[in-house]
Amino acid sequence: MRLVSGWLVIVVVMLMVSGCRWFNDDKGMFVNRADDYVDADESAPLEIPEDLSSAAVQDVMVVPPTTHSGRRVMYADGAPRPEAIFARDEAEGVKIQKLGDRRWLLVPQSPAVVWPKVVQFFADNGIAIASEDPDAGHLTTAWFGPDDGSARDVVRLSIASGREEAKVKSGRDRVKVAIEQGIRERTSEVHLRYENDSLRQPSETALPEVSDVGAVEVELVGELGSYLASNVGDESVSFVARNISTQVKAELIRTDDNQPALRLTLEFDRAWAMINQALADAAVPITDVDRTEGIVYATVTDKILNQESESWFLVRWLTRDEKPRPVEVRMVEEPGGYQVLVFDAKSKPLPIDTAEQVLLLIREYAT
Repeated sequence: MRLVSGWLVIVVVMLMVSGCRWFNDDKGMFVNRADDYVDADESAPLEIPEDLSSAAVQDVMVVPPTTHSGRRVMYADGAPRPEAIFARDEAEGVKIQKLGDRRWLLVPQSPAVVWPKVVQFFADNGIAIASEDPDAGHLTTAWFGPDDGSARDVVRLSIASGREEAKVKSGRDRVKVAIEQGIRERTSEVHLRYENDSLRQPSETALPEVSDVGAVEVELVGELGSYLASNVGDESVSFVARNISTQVKAELIRTDDNQPALRLTLEFDRAWAMINQALADAAVPITDVDRTEGIVYATVTDKILNQESESWFLVRWLTRDEKPRPVEVRMVEEPGGYQVLVFDAKSKPLPIDTAEQVLLLIREYAT
């Protein structure tokens, strides 16, 4: 009787093992389609006979193109881990950013939202717009004097205060503004320059390197920033300015040897300051820097990168390793900007997932 029971147990176990396979493969009663996307082929487009109209035939489930993701690799063993979402602790709002003598506004909205607000700012203050290029994000006001229009609007009062500080008593004034896509998605940068035709020949460029009077620029940037901050809840979109957002400053790409990289269309000083500030804001310890070589030495952990183990919670708790991992964040010059690459302490490429998370963290905390 015991012998029969033993054989019965063996038979039951074998049936269970084979049964799992029978229920879980592509040939059993219940087909597992979890990995079918790997072998999926794109269907040929629908062909409409020439004697019939194709006006009513539309693709109702269009897949939008992806331009900002570097994840263009086939993962045959399963879908890759989703990109981490890094939470910024500080409240989002309009900020004045500074780098040396340069300053600009950082607005937590897309350029298509910011553009009509900047245009309305000058309209509310009675300042006419002489030229505008919404696609490029550039506008130039008409020339005006201190006594033109209302004497109490904030634009003329700001210019009068700056001119008095700089002891400029003559000439006409105008303002040039450039609205650009921010480094992070759904953010904008607003750059402003002041010109006075009695100080030098007016610039023909869309945005001069510096303002004719720095004190005036400081006043105007502050007033425009306050105006945008008071209207930050308004999300009306300008369709004429929607192309500004296509001018990406930070894009996750893959190099020729399939390594993740963050492409920055910035000059060195701005890119260097941005990387260091982003790591500091993300609470990533920086151990050393080499500005000459464009390398930042830092340490990261899985917790910082939001790379928690996918295993059962008890195993995850028992095996969790928070040992700091030294990394090198390196800037490599390329035409039009720089590539940011991540290496380990021995200057060898990090695993793809880890390198991507470091680069995504830098992009998310960039300003």
